[in-house]
Amino acid sequence: MEKKAIILIEGPPEEIAKGLKKYFDEYYPKDHRPQEPEFTRDRLTRTQAAKLAGVSLPTFAKLIKNGTFPEHGFGTRNKFYLRSEIIEALRREADKKDNQ
Repeated sequence: MEKKAIILIEGPPEEIAKGLKKYFDEYYPKDHRPQEPEFTRDRLTRTQAAKLAGVSLPTFAKLIKNGTFPEHGFGTRNKFYLRSEIIEALRREADKKDNQ
């Protein structure tokens, strides 16, 4: 049976995203990468999404406002975020940092 570990990573979202990108590029060649499962598109609350992104709620609000993270729903109580879109936005930000 395969052993699994839980790893907690602390640091700026840009650095975390850069590290994840480096890990996937090193250990999973592009033609052999596992497909992202459909369940990763599940809905997140603002608090959950901010935690996933590794930022505070005020910073997350600024990132939504500047278009970094897409927001779904309507009104103030029905807003939600998709896990896959948060992860993709973090990857894009890491790519931007790499290309600078």
